[in-house]
Amino acid sequence: MLRRQTSCCGWRRTRMALSFVFVTCLWQQASAASSTESSIEPSIETSFESSKPNISRIITLSPHSAEMLFAIGQGDKIVGTTRFTDHPEQAKNIPVVGGYNGLNIEQIIALNPDVIISWRSGNPSRELNQLEDLGFTLIDSDAKTLAEVADVIRMLGKLTGATAQANQVADTYLTQLNAAKAKYQDAEKVTVFYQLWPNPLRTVAKGSWVQQYLDVCGAQNPFFDNPAEYPVISIESVLASAPQAIITTDEVGQTPSVDWQKWPMLPAVKNKAIIKLRADWVHRATPRSVLGVEQLCNALQQVREQLQP
Repeated sequence: MLRRQTSCCGWRRTRMALSFVFVTCLWQQASAASSTESSIEPSIETSFESSKPNISRIITLSPHSAEMLFAIGQGDKIVGTTRFTDHPEQAKNIPVVGGYNGLNIEQIIALNPDVIISWRSGNPSRELNQLEDLGFTLIDSDAKTLAEVADVIRMLGKLTGATAQANQVADTYLTQLNAAKAKYQDAEKVTVFYQLWPNPLRTVAKGSWVQQYLDVCGAQNPFFDNPAEYPVISIESVLASAPQAIITTDEVGQTPSVDWQKWPMLPAVKNKAIIKLRADWVHRATPRSVLGVEQLCNALQQVREQLQP
């Protein structure tokens, strides 16, 4: 079984009521890949022990683990999942056994899973401990870096007997991720403000999950050195940083948002570089994370080209 690490949640707990996806930023121990490395290599430990060799009934306690199982052709083994599990489309039909704020232990018992794929950063620890006390096998799926997404995919492949499919998905993912890193490692830096949440205004800093995307794409984050990984900041501090681009997402529940057009002299506004990303591509650790990398990198490359004299 994978060793699981406890992660402190803080402010993200209050946002779970608005959006499960938004709270995937709980990967606050994620380490940004070093810009001096020539490639991104996986590092998470993928070994586990299971007393049940034939895994046919799985409960996933996060959207990302369900998506990974579908990606390797094992989605039909999922008998229960959590709220906001919505990709691929057929995942919406899986019975829901709870969410971040609580799990339905009785329903989980009734579903009699062979294994439960947990998410220590996002599931209530008290209820995870209760499930372990009841004798269920729990395996964590908490990738801390973009590279570790591939490791979790391989682990799920080994668990379900889909090693070949998992290796193919993981290899493709890493190839695309390394290609993006190589393409933009020497790119001219673009000063970027990442608006994680509008009210209170919150951004990302070093150690955060999203900072990895900014690093790969050659973005310069003026709030990188903030001591908090997801700091609350003022509009005045954003204006003072004069970002050349502002990144937002289509995350659910972001009302009211900030109307940056009120400051027409802000470089990002002058550049028409208010960029909206798909939240589930950048806030979930799945094979589609690389799509978020590509979406951000392509958008920032357009900004670079626009800024050229």
